[in-house]
Amino acid sequence: MRHWWEDAVFYQIYPRSFADSNEDGIGDLQGIRNKLGYLVDLGVDVLWISPFFKSPMKDFGYDVSDYRDVDPMFGTLDDLRTLLSDAKTRGIRIVLDLVANHSSDEHPWFFEARSSKDSPKHDWYLWVPETGRPPNNWTAIFELGSAWHPNLATGERYLGTFTKYQPEFNWRNDELREAFYDIMRFWYALGVDGFRLDVATGYFKDSELRSNPFSSKANPDFFQKHIYDRNRPEVHEVFKEMRAVADAAGERVLIGETHGQDRLLAASCYGKHDDELHLAFNFEFLYEKWGARNFRESAERWYAALPDGAWPNFTLSNHDHPRHAWRYRGRRFGGASSEAETEARARVAAAMLLTLRGTPFIYYGEEIGMTCYPFPRAALRDPLGIATWPLRGLGRDPERTPMQWTGGENAGFSTAKPWLPINRDYRSRNVATQETDPASLLSWYKSLIALRRAKAALHEGSITFLDLDVDVLAYTRRAASCESILVLINFASQPRAISQGAPGRVVLRTARAGGTALKAEGIVLKPYEVVIAEV
Repeated sequence: MRHWWEDAVFYQIYPRSFADSNEDGIGDLQGIRNKLGYLVDLGVDVLWISPFFKSPMKDFGYDVSDYRDVDPMFGTLDDLRTLLSDAKTRGIRIVLDLVANHSSDEHPWFFEARSSKDSPKHDWYLWVPETGRPPNNWTAIFELGSAWHPNLATGERYLGTFTKYQPEFNWRNDELREAFYDIMRFWYALGVDGFRLDVATGYFKDSELRSNPFSSKANPDFFQKHIYDRNRPEVHEVFKEMRAVADAAGERVLIGETHGQDRLLAASCYGKHDDELHLAFNFEFLYEKWGARNFRESAERWYAALPDGAWPNFTLSNHDHPRHAWRYRGRRFGGASSEAETEARARVAAAMLLTLRGTPFIYYGEEIGMTCYPFPRAALRDPLGIATWPLRGLGRDPERTPMQWTGGENAGFSTAKPWLPINRDYRSRNVATQETDPASLLSWYKSLIALRRAKAALHEGSITFLDLDVDVLAYTRRAASCESILVLINFASQPRAISQGAPGRVVLRTARAGGTALKAEGIVLKPYEVVIAEV
């Protein structure tokens, strides 16, 4: 039986930056509601909304102080109910971000836990006795210091591997587990369709508190192989329990954020018997270099790693990584400006994301080609970016800038000063400009999403890769009904001559007319051309 999340196109919204309805410079739930018409026209099926729970915002919502309420800067619980209802009416589902690895240090649970060793909540968090030095080399990656933080009231240290403001839970405590399962049931009862589980493989730490070995990677490992402070095998028991809670609520999806580029770790989170998470992110595409062979080999590794019956997923951008339009920006394109090559590569990337076998995740703004410009030190808000200044590429502010709706004041995001600077290209790159242009990147995304929905071969079919040219990503998608779609994507800045072996009819393209015949032999793909054909 197929599940709705297997056929869906997901769209991630960072709520601070999507749309501001009350003109305070910060996006909110009513702002998302006001843009539902846009999202319907785009064609997406599911909104994944990053955290909007009550929070002191020391990590911008990933430090939760109340898991059952909306932070006033985003609205109210009634605003969420209205958003859920209106989205459902328009055929859009909503998935929330559940931050269950850690809370805010201002959560009532932690206030109680840190007050006394005898507190009933004390064992809900992770502690070691104060000895004058940390017990191991685990680091708080947003502060670049020890992950063990002093608590004078109890003469102990608590664990926080992100910041001292984000104490980490003890998932070996049964009461803590049940408290989170009740939180999940609360949101399911309100009509939420599932959760993206933040830091999902971080719930358990090594019981012996062993130090992590050295890694040569700065990003995302921060020079440690995280085999003891996260990614422990005990997490699979919790995933099975969460799956039981989700299944009891109906068809609700669980999506896991796993650590780094470990596809085998991500694959293991599905469970050996389809009894853990429904989807787990494999982040290899976020680090992949541009090239047809690179992406093909990455996809093939992911498909091979998945257990039988598991459904893959792909993403090119999110709130923690530089946008792919920036990562793959052009340097030159047949004498034209680099902007032309950047735009061409964005179309290639979109075609790949939306035609590979697996659920695609789009990050807000990628459909108009939003990029990442460097920030001055004074404009930084991200604790990681501040801690690692002046290094580029580690801070996350550039990929979180406000959505560019128009070429007017503050890109149409707000009449107030936005919480982050607007990208400097907003006057030429925005929704208003692109939605009236049938040749725009936004129109390309709409066409790809519509085609994916209309063709069973694209949203549920098998995939077979073709060896045509080192610079051409080529594959056929075939549905059980025998419908077959050929995808040809030229990753090169030069033409490529290929022969694909069977004639077809073009249904979507970047450089030739739809409905035209596609020859079996002697095809010349233009630079960065995409051809999708029925064969």
